[in-house]
Amino acid sequence: MLPGCFSVQNVVPQPDGDSSKVKVKVRVNIHGIFSVSNASLIEKQKGEGEDMQIESEPMAQNEGREEEQTKMQVDHEGQSLGDQQNEDSTKEGVSGEKQDQSAGGSKPKVKVKSLDLPIVANNIRQLDSDVLINFVELERQMISQDKLVKEVNDAKNAVEEYVYDLREKLCGIYQKYISKEDSIRLTLMLDDTENWLYEDGEDQPKQVYEEKLDALKRFVQPIQERHRETENRPRAFEELGKKLQLYLKFVDSYKKKDVSFVHLNPEDVSTVEKCVTESMAWMNNKMNAQSKLAITQDPVVKVADIIAKIQELEDVCDPVINKPKPTVEEPPDVNDCGAHNGPTPKQEAEGKDTKPGMKEMEVD
Repeated sequence: MLPGCFSVQNVVPQPDGDSSKVKVKVRVNIHGIFSVSNASLIEKQKGEGEDMQIESEPMAQNEGREEEQTKMQVDHEGQSLGDQQNEDSTKEGVSGEKQDQSAGGSKPKVKVKSLDLPIVANNIRQLDSDVLINFVELERQMISQDKLVKEVNDAKNAVEEYVYDLREKLCGIYQKYISKEDSIRLTLMLDDTENWLYEDGEDQPKQVYEEKLDALKRFVQPIQERHRETENRPRAFEELGKKLQLYLKFVDSYKKKDVSFVHLNPEDVSTVEKCVTESMAWMNNKMNAQSKLAITQDPVVKVADIIAKIQELEDVCDPVINKPKPTVEEPPDVNDCGAHNGPTPKQEAEGKDTKPGMKEMEVD
């Protein structure tokens, strides 16, 4: 893509017909924008004097340009111009000496005059639609490629990390949960996988790394389960034992005619007692069977089975224990019913004492 078109104007040949020398200064700013900052025409003029002079006539249209951070100056034949000037001065000096010796006149000098030239810039601000579409598609492809490369690297790193982590755990927390034969076999698998990563597996598709990782996980899964079950099984059995003790205490309180449970149905309490007895027998059998197995063998009961038994026990016993007492309605009070609407006996007696025709006494 072109940065733009820059045209230097008013370039004319030398008065003697020779080609003119043009000095151009170009710059690239911190944003990578290219520009032509200055252009000047070097004009040679013959004259007399002691020293060679260089005059510059700056033009108004090139004044006030901002200084850029990064400058790149291209001097077209600047060095050759200086060499040519030196040669011309030397030749003219020699000829001048000859003239002085012969005629005794003054030796001619060369003046160099620098004239600033106008610059017309035509920057390209907008790309064609086809070019822009191609760039967008290229960017999309690059993003997709970067994403694929990242996924492949992540899959490869996952295999490598799993190998190192598993090797450390194999000598640590997993050591007592794996048999000697399986430990040797797993160690060989880890070594082979590590060597493969740095040799044939250096550059493989994502799916190949995922298959390697899945193969290791399938072999290690029973070891991880034995470790997890051994760590969590005691707490699960402890929780089941607490539930059984709670429900046994309830049955004992009911049999002792506790007033809190006299409203319960005996059949419901018998159901609770039966469920508690069966659950206790199940727990004792599983604990005895598990104690006979080696720690490197798969367990006969899992934590999930114990949690399911606790839930089954709660579903049977809790509705009976938490059954509310029936509400008893109190009989109505006899004194509150049968209200009189007529006059009371006292009012009737007072009415009889009043004689007809008597007027009320007025009191001043």
